[in-house]
Amino acid sequence: MTTSEIAEKLGISRGTVSRVLNNHPNVKEETRQKVLAAIREMNYVPNETARTLIMKKIYRIAVIVFSQPAFFWAQVENGVNTARSDLSSQGVVVDYFVTDILKPEQQLELIQTLPGQGYHGIVIAPNDPQMLANEIDKLSDNGFPVVIINVEIPTANQLCYIGCDYIQSGILAGELFSRFLSVESDILILTLKDPVHAIEQRITGLRKELSRHDHLNIARIERFRRDSSDVYDRLVSMLSCSPEYQGIYVSFDALVQTVAAVSHLNLNPVPVIIGYDLSEEICTHLKNRKIAATICHEPFNQGYFAVKILHRFLSKGIAPSSSLIYNKLEVVMASNAKYYLNEPLRTEMFQMTETV
Repeated sequence: MTTSEIAEKLGISRGTVSRVLNNHPNVKEETRQKVLAAIREMNYVPNETARTLIMKKIYRIAVIVFSQPAFFWAQVENGVNTARSDLSSQGVVVDYFVTDILKPEQQLELIQTLPGQGYHGIVIAPNDPQMLANEIDKLSDNGFPVVIINVEIPTANQLCYIGCDYIQSGILAGELFSRFLSVESDILILTLKDPVHAIEQRITGLRKELSRHDHLNIARIERFRRDSSDVYDRLVSMLSCSPEYQGIYVSFDALVQTVAAVSHLNLNPVPVIIGYDLSEEICTHLKNRKIAATICHEPFNQGYFAVKILHRFLSKGIAPSSSLIYNKLEVVMASNAKYYLNEPLRTEMFQMTETV
């Protein structure tokens, strides 16, 4: 069905139909209602590809992430690429930037320079939220939309946040410990030396849940470098002297190193290890029962919906109904790991309809 056919049916010009479709004020109300009724009757669907070509409007979107864990960001990138493919016929160009996790200033430089290079919006996973907050506010105040994924900046003036509710994620980890450990147990927490809001929220949630279980005790907290390079050696040294922990909570990207240290020491019984995200190595350790459970945060959807939501705002001025869009928390264990790793992407399951 085309606008020409609607115009012919009603005996009016194609330009009048076009003005109604674009909500132009210079149309008689009686004519507007006739056109709208015909659109409904004839099931007219606008051809977005043709409209984009006619308008010659290209939307350039930058997606900025940091480098580790690489397997996690690869899944985010899959979501970004799927959204890019969906929108390519509508004049959307998406560029993907990976910055060094140890050089957060790279992200600051990008969000300061990309708007002047023809980009219309940015999706960013903040490496150092405090470093970026003021700059994101400046962009938003100047009408340049920013979608934040994965790492929330609660005070930032953003279009929306898409990612994890990290306090709830920590609560879920605490509930898992309570189910795996039914007797008096000491838990070792592994976290970062540098303050990272998301990681701190995880531990806040864990503490909240463990406070409900008298038999679970946080016995020790150990802090490590952001890149996890010191985890294995320090854990081997520490657990050699203090092997008594029944549970180990890995609040950041160090599950593989933790398993390697525990396996090296041949601890018996093996402590209950719970952490986050899923890679092929983590999947193997789940199947071998060396990791009790890992919690996943839908990385594909973070990338996919961030691009789709930003494009919808740029092209139609429609903001998401909520500024906080939390992903599902998914517990992955030995028996269901295969359904989460390397599963075929069924793009149709992730299509965003006009009502989303």
